[in-house]
Amino acid sequence: MKILSSFWFSPGGSMHVIGIVKTINDMKEIKYYIGTSIGAGQDEDSQYIANYGAHFPSEVGEKLFF
Repeated sequence: MKILSSFWFSPGGSMHVIGIVKTINDMKEIKYYIGTSIGAGQDEDSQYIANYGAHFPSEVGEKLFF
């Protein structure tokens, strides 16, 4: 799975950053995932969310990543 883009929300304080990532798989399907960062950096956090995050609705993802 390849990360195409990411979108980040910083709630402030001691809360984790929330990320939404846009991915493409081997079947050329675009998928979106949402989750919290682990604080390892954008690339590592994006991959972590793609692997372990929750599915994010494609209809909403398409509007965020126009």
